[in-house]
Amino acid sequence: MPLSAACPALHAGHVDREKGVAVTMVIKPVRGDPSHHVPGMRQHKAAATTAGILYIIGTIAGILSKAVTYFPVHHADDPFAYAAKHSGAVATGALLVLVMGLSLAFVPVVLFPVLRRVDEVLATGYLIIRGAVETAAYVIIAIAWLLLVPLAETMAAGPGTASPAGVRLGTLVIDSDGASAMLTLVFCLGAVLFYVLLYRSRIVPRWITLWGFVGIPLYAAAYLLAMYGAIGGNSSEQNLLQLPLGVQEMVLAVWMIARGFRPAAVSTASELADGDGQRHARLPS
Repeated sequence: MPLSAACPALHAGHVDREKGVAVTMVIKPVRGDPSHHVPGMRQHKAAATTAGILYIIGTIAGILSKAVTYFPVHHADDPFAYAAKHSGAVATGALLVLVMGLSLAFVPVVLFPVLRRVDEVLATGYLIIRGAVETAAYVIIAIAWLLLVPLAETMAAGPGTASPAGVRLGTLVIDSDGASAMLTLVFCLGAVLFYVLLYRSRIVPRWITLWGFVGIPLYAAAYLLAMYGAIGGNSSEQNLLQLPLGVQEMVLAVWMIARGFRPAAVSTASELADGDGQRHARLPS
């Protein structure tokens, strides 16, 4: 029985005695060999499930932070007075912002071993933008929210929290359209890199990826238009522009948890990455 039939996953070598040339034969494993595909697929499944859970945790934490802190302080006639009276809610909101930022920061960390097989440069860029830059922005937001209470005490000792300066400063701390727009642009840049990697690898259905590509410019427009005063912040128009990408991310998260990454696409990406690093010796004529 030939060696390739008996041991399909082995690399064999021998010396051609007539020509005195060392010959290396690389024998690829058969497509259906479970020992070759199962370990990698388990890794990819674990990464997909973890990333999907982190997406959902981050999204829920972000929604709760707005409900607990952002909206009440933003809509208060005296933001500083409200923050001083509800200091516990402000601290909880800041903590939820940190949970959101850290959860979303670990998504590119978890997916990096998978995405780097597609394009290591893009995967590294995605890791830096979503894992480091965006997280730093969330930390700054959390610190700003925590400053509401000490700033309220300072304003109360001076002109008063209800003074025009106090109201303006409180609104500026909790709600800055310009800062939100900058954070959104960072988020959208990371999202573009992520969906390019997903589209090229096909580890999730392409209709989910294309949905993301459609939602990204709408999401960016929502904050840019608010920054320039074309629409109101937290208005129905802004929420409508954010909706497509928000729903798409939850669909992607549920898909990754329930279905994982597509096996055929994972195998193809892995084989291509492995094949690029292999060198085959040719027999002399």
